[in-house]
Amino acid sequence: MDYNFNFKISKDTITINQVKRNIDTKGLNNTNIIDIKELKFSPIYIKENFELVSTFLNVVVLKKNINTVIINSKDDLVILTKLINTWENIKEIIYKQDIVLYYDVFLELLDNKTAKEVECYSLPGYLIERLDFNTNLKVTLRKKYESKSTFMSYNMLNSYSDIYYKKSIVLSGDIEGDDLQEFKSFMAINDKLKYIRILDYTNELASVILEELQNNEKKNITILIDEKQDNLDLICKAIPYLKKKYHKYVVSNDIKFKINYSVEYKRRNFFKELNIKLISSIILVVIFISLIIFMVHSYKQFRDQETIEDLNSELNELLEDNSYDIDAEEINYDYVGDDGTTVTYSGGSTSSYYTNYPQVFSSLKEINSDTVGWIKVNNTRINYPVVQSSDNSYYLNHDFKKNKNSMGWIFMDYRNNNEVLGRNTILYGHNIRGGIMFGGVSNMFSSSWYSKATNQIITFNNPSYNMKWKIFSMYTIDVTTDYLETEFASDEEYVNFLNMLKSRTKVDFGVNLDANSKILTLSTCVSSKKRYVIHAVLIEQTPINEVVNEATTTVITESPTTVTTEATTTIGPQ
Repeated sequence: MDYNFNFKISKDTITINQVKRNIDTKGLNNTNIIDIKELKFSPIYIKENFELVSTFLNVVVLKKNINTVIINSKDDLVILTKLINTWENIKEIIYKQDIVLYYDVFLELLDNKTAKEVECYSLPGYLIERLDFNTNLKVTLRKKYESKSTFMSYNMLNSYSDIYYKKSIVLSGDIEGDDLQEFKSFMAINDKLKYIRILDYTNELASVILEELQNNEKKNITILIDEKQDNLDLICKAIPYLKKKYHKYVVSNDIKFKINYSVEYKRRNFFKELNIKLISSIILVVIFISLIIFMVHSYKQFRDQETIEDLNSELNELLEDNSYDIDAEEINYDYVGDDGTTVTYSGGSTSSYYTNYPQVFSSLKEINSDTVGWIKVNNTRINYPVVQSSDNSYYLNHDFKKNKNSMGWIFMDYRNNNEVLGRNTILYGHNIRGGIMFGGVSNMFSSSWYSKATNQIITFNNPSYNMKWKIFSMYTIDVTTDYLETEFASDEEYVNFLNMLKSRTKVDFGVNLDANSKILTLSTCVSSKKRYVIHAVLIEQTPINEVVNEATTTVITESPTTVTTEATTTIGPQ
């Protein structure tokens, strides 16, 4: 700084003049050269020794009974006003230069405790309003405050409340001079700002805006930039640069940039935007429809599953109603293993209940004439009557009572003879989550299930026979029909078929098969491309109409043929 402040005392007034520096700064504050009537201090010295200078001058003001201050300078008005605030007995402050006082000087005037009057060339009306509201200062303007800056006028900022509560402002081109000062004052006062619109973008204007936003710690501001002819590239390059330059402030305070495209631009890109919007709308509609379909489907599945659960409970009650107590007796199953030796499976005791299956099947056929049997698999939920239609599709979506139901029912292949079982009897059912229908088949592939001998015996009865079947093969396979054959041209072809099934098993159950074996196949979905398959061989067959205490165990051996005696049916080599 190449000037000093001269403090000149005359009667009850002290005048602060700005003079060129023409004395030795080292000796400037040496008391040997200080003249009470005309004191000189540099701005730097005042700032660095503020308390010393303010105290010294306050003593002078009190001693000379000074009550008026005239400031004849346009520079450092903030530090001079702050200095005057420390002087006691000052009643009037006069700013002689024909300049506008802005918010920074206004803040210092708010802190003055003794002054009653302020005279200046010009002060924004909203600041006069604030002074009048918060202090006893009377403000006298030498120039009437008629004109305003372009910034204030364009944004209709006519009062302090307008400035404080304004939510959006508009800026055009670079701002300087009064406009810049007014903008800085606005940013310091305002507390509600959310949007800043730039009509004519320049990098300088954007930098000024972000500097003031950052200086005043503004948050949640959207900067909307108008796109005009030939400035889109400039804007698109500038936004990433500004975000990077002010990255920490922009991110932490949620400062957003948006481009306000012109009508001409929208017209030029109408079809492009239309296509994008159309595609977006179609995607949203598809998602919405898919969601509705999914919800309806899920609800329908839930209702269908409840129906199946209720129906199965009803059918099992029918089974229980036709059962009664009998004495338990030991049951043994004999079959020939792969090594040629006879293996005896001890099944423990018979159930303590005897089921009157003739009555059960009679009652079931009254409900559904398609009833052909009943299947039960230990330690699963598979315990259902079996039906058969004229095709393999009807019971994919109909329940036992022939009502529409997505859960379907357990059904026999339409090619099988349900009275005289052929070589390969095939049962189908949906793999339903929760274990209903053939949903329990997936659990059968767990070693904890198939390693138990009792679980390896499947019960499948028809109106003529009670039958036991022993699992000999279980596997997962890609969709194919080669295991679904029911007719064979020769014994050799059938034996080759059995060998193929055994070769696929994930577990060797040690069961021997030959041309006389009859098998039961369970098939269900893993997915649209894979299937769970389980094969079991017939090991016991008892006529369903024999008296329970006269029935004996049917034995399946290497070459099963049927021999009927007076009290027993024996399957074995002749």
